[in-house]
Amino acid sequence: MTDLEDILLAVADPEVSARFYTALLGCRPVVSRPDRALFVLSSGRALGLLRRADGAAAICEVDFPMAEPAAVDQAHADWWDRGARILTPLYDDRGAGRSFVAGDPDGHRLRVFAAAA
Repeated sequence: MTDLEDILLAVADPEVSARFYTALLGCRPVVSRPDRALFVLSSGRALGLLRRADGAAAICEVDFPMAEPAAVDQAHADWWDRGARILTPLYDDRGAGRSFVAGDPDGHRLRVFAAAA
């Protein structure tokens, strides 16, 4: 099986979501149209935002792995400063590591974590 390279999220308004992710990720979309936006991240993975066809919300969780707990703490501070809505504050789960969860304008969950060593 091959690895997945892209993440596609169904959103109500790609332009609103693109502004949110531009602030959160610190990069601009390479494609920005009324019906879609596409970001290419430093990892080479793409994040696509596509207008929902039927208006029904389908919530996804996107994971952002970090190398160490301090990077999770820094991301939490950065995202908070950039206006991200924090759904689950920073916490340490004994078996899983350090993490927090933020929400995007469409309710998608963005989990930032560093796995326990």
